[in-house]
Amino acid sequence: MVLSRFRDRANNVIRPVAEAIARTGISPNTLTFIGLAVGILAAFFFARGEQLLAGLVLLLAGFFDILDGAVARVLRRETAFGGVLDSVVDRYVDFLIFAGIIYAFVSSGIAEVGLIPGWAWGVLAIVGSFMVSYIRARAEAAGSGRLDVGIGERAERLLILAIGALVGYTQYAVVIIVILTHLTVLQRLFVARFRLR
Repeated sequence: MVLSRFRDRANNVIRPVAEAIARTGISPNTLTFIGLAVGILAAFFFARGEQLLAGLVLLLAGFFDILDGAVARVLRRETAFGGVLDSVVDRYVDFLIFAGIIYAFVSSGIAEVGLIPGWAWGVLAIVGSFMVSYIRARAEAAGSGRLDVGIGERAERLLILAIGALVGYTQYAVVIIVILTHLTVLQRLFVARFRLR
């Protein structure tokens, strides 16, 4: 929600880029798949323990996540299927990135962060990330209206993870993501309960 407001302002900067790309004939769905490939590359670097490269590539993946929607708006080709495809690709990228991080934790010997094993933090991050998206989709389908409350949305998660990787503290970024995502789940449950009475 925090970065969603920033994204609205960033659209003014992104729009000229989107217009230039739209003139090349590249479709929004193609950009979505390019974003998937970049996300897979970020997961690969995370798995190898190359945090700086992983952070840089993850920022690039986030750029493509914004760009595909911007190009769709420029071309006036926003479709329901495009939205579904984008969400599915986002979930795959989220899973692969955290799978890469879990692999790095296990292979590099990061036994635990706090009292919880490093791999368990990764699993909790996957669950939290997926539940943030799931509860929104489920509640909105039930008639809650737009449920974008909370500070653990995908844009925030990617930024936290990228910054953590860039400064060499991916494990602490994962812990922050776990806390924020599960707090967001609880917040959305509370709001959904209030709206769906």
